[in-house]
Amino acid sequence: MKKNIFLGFFLILALAASGLTQAASQVNLRYMIWDANQAPAMEASIQEFMKRNPNIKVSLEIIEWSDYWTRITTGLAARNLPDVFWGHLAYFSGLITRGGIMDLTPYIERDGIDLSIYYESLVKNWQYEGRQYGIPKDWDTITIFYNKDAFDRAGVPYPSEDWTWNPQDGGEFLQICQRLTIDEAGRNATDKDFDPRRIKQYGIGAIDGHGMQTGWLNFIWMNGGTGILDKPYGNKFVMDEPEAIEALQFWADLVSKYHVAPLPEGDVGTAAWDLFRAERIAMIPNGSWMLAAARELEFRWDVVTLPAGPAGRFSCFNGLAHNMSRWSNHLEEAWQLVKWMDGYESQKIITEFGVVFPAIPDLIPYYMEATKEKGPDNIQAFIEMTANAGLWPMHHNWAQMADVIEREVEMAIMGAYSAREAVRNIKMEIEPFL
Repeated sequence: MKKNIFLGFFLILALAASGLTQAASQVNLRYMIWDANQAPAMEASIQEFMKRNPNIKVSLEIIEWSDYWTRITTGLAARNLPDVFWGHLAYFSGLITRGGIMDLTPYIERDGIDLSIYYESLVKNWQYEGRQYGIPKDWDTITIFYNKDAFDRAGVPYPSEDWTWNPQDGGEFLQICQRLTIDEAGRNATDKDFDPRRIKQYGIGAIDGHGMQTGWLNFIWMNGGTGILDKPYGNKFVMDEPEAIEALQFWADLVSKYHVAPLPEGDVGTAAWDLFRAERIAMIPNGSWMLAAARELEFRWDVVTLPAGPAGRFSCFNGLAHNMSRWSNHLEEAWQLVKWMDGYESQKIITEFGVVFPAIPDLIPYYMEATKEKGPDNIQAFIEMTANAGLWPMHHNWAQMADVIEREVEMAIMGAYSAREAVRNIKMEIEPFL
């Protein structure tokens, strides 16, 4: 009996030691994102990852975009970033130059990751000086979301794929905006008695300085302008090209001259999407990341390609990637999470939620199938906008430059001064950063 008691005692000790060893080997990773619409898809993929890697526990943190980069900035200063987090091209080069994110090249080469399965331009976006700092997660382009009920009430045909705009008289695009801008007496903006001080519904929204990706930068390209800088990481400012100034002035005139768009942030201090949802604006330029939110709208809606300008139809072609903190205490496990989240199997799981377009072209049919019943009817418009893709402006000091650019463009939109004056101010203020 004594022998059995001792055997039992040692068995308990062995099991306890085994449990302690297992607990000690458990790795906890922080994973941070900003889009709650994508959370269910991310969680589904993470669950599969943890099932395959029982020694790794992933804690998902969802931080609103407005606070996300503040967290990243303070984390950089404290060398305390999440182990893995979503990266955006606007902040990419700044993270590199401040030494915050890992160069993934050695891991990619060691594990034989095939980058040819992704859109080539997205892969290149996440390269710096020949090194790879991110593997593409998804992509987005810009279209016009529109309220079909508002068009029907106004007796305006839905916009077609061949609609156009020009900076001289606005073209068909401006005409549609005017017919959908209605005052409290029911008159639209083409009526000589239209009252711009009492507008019930605007034709278009989100005309603001911060809407570079969704709005005015696309219009600069469509008017034949180069953009903001001459090339990625270039030091030549090209926003003062006549084509760029002309496009910016047209964008500002939608608010201050034609009165078809509310002042930035809406005339009642409400975000543009909220005005669209409340049927205060009939159209809004936005990215494919808003599809999940659009499917919650209480009116009939669809999307259409951006109106073609004098130089054609262009959209910013952007894509996210997972970045890995250089200061993670669990670099190997963090890499395993990055490799999984951006890999084929994970992207297939995420794609089947129909929230974002996958960065792997072969998965597009799964996305189309997943969204067939969810809408919109014209989801192909987002794919068509990839034909002439404009790339995000890249520069080491982009975060500081963007603050200046957005502020000055917004001042022009609010009518404080002309687009030409705004561009002159921008050039003067960002010169030290270049």
